[in-house]
Amino acid sequence: MFDAKSAGVSFCADESKAYNKDRKTGQVDKSPADNDSYVLYNTRLEKSEQGVWQTTSGTSVRGSKTCVQ
Repeated sequence: MFDAKSAGVSFCADESKAYNKDRKTGQVDKSPADNDSYVLYNTRLEKSEQGVWQTTSGTSVRGSKTCVQ
């Protein structure tokens, strides 16, 4: 929490099981998992007048040493 109406969230995502698929051909690109499969996300959230938390900005770092196992 930065204050009563803003906060930050950081998390790692393992995208090693996420694949691209060509919708026309149905071909799936199963690239092998590597350090780039792990992504660090940093987001800023702000609370609206209605009390709803909304993401207002975000960044991502593919292959971040923070996330690589």
